[in-house]
Amino acid sequence: MSEHHRNFGNITRSLTKFEVDIHDMLAHDDTIALAPEDLEAAGNLSRSCWAVVAMLCGAAGVDLPTEPDWDDILADINATLDKQ
Repeated sequence: MSEHHRNFGNITRSLTKFEVDIHDMLAHDDTIALAPEDLEAAGNLSRSCWAVVAMLCGAAGVDLPTEPDWDDILADINATLDKQ
């Protein structure tokens, strides 16, 4: 077993906040569009989450579909928010 320090508790809190923020963004009609730096950060976090799922599924022999294009997905959502 690796001796690397694991701080999953803090990481989990950060990812949970990201999940809640995305949920709130999608659930509220008065949400403004993401600023470019927030849009980029959301894309990076989405790719990181996918990478974790892909690693775990790969280790368990579970096949996943191709990774979605997070930038396109988030851009579409952001454009919708911008029109509200």
